[in-house]
Amino acid sequence: MKRYKLSLVLATVLILFGIGAFIMYREGQAAIVTPYSNHAAATQKAAVPSGPSVVSGEPSELIIPSLGIDLQVTPGVYDAKTGKWTLTTDKVQYAVMTPQPNNQGGNTFMYGHYRRGVFATLHNIQPGSTAVVKTANGKTFTYKLDHVNVVTPEDSAGIFNYQGKPILTIQTCTGVFFQNRQLFTFNLEGVS
Repeated sequence: MKRYKLSLVLATVLILFGIGAFIMYREGQAAIVTPYSNHAAATQKAAVPSGPSVVSGEPSELIIPSLGIDLQVTPGVYDAKTGKWTLTTDKVQYAVMTPQPNNQGGNTFMYGHYRRGVFATLHNIQPGSTAVVKTANGKTFTYKLDHVNVVTPEDSAGIFNYQGKPILTIQTCTGVFFQNRQLFTFNLEGVS
């Protein structure tokens, strides 16, 4: 009888562990759901501020030296039919409906999976750390970490409405079941 109870407890623990692992795997593979209420806007490219002294470019590489992150950046778009964003397992996506890195204003938004080889170590970033975005036209934008916050997917809509000095926001999933979003906001330090 004692052996039967032990087997039953062990089987229950293994089943619960399997369900939890499956949910974590599935959540880790799921695409980011949009917080947009206007889905059409999510498919359009953002206009880059104009003027004689504007420096901007399409991002091609994201480097976070303190974490050893050096990743290729690809365009990220929202598919209104599926309600999901472009998402890869080995690259960072640049949300094309946000401004390209520039020296005038707006929020350049990038996102990627919380997984090894992408952003699994991003939560270890320290205050004052830098992020470097290289662009296809040879420019280098250096940003300094300002703050980190955790939000639900629905609460992240404000990042798309930002007006102000140029910033970079990097998003990845967080939480026991990856149900929340962790936002890392960086201020522009310089362009070369």
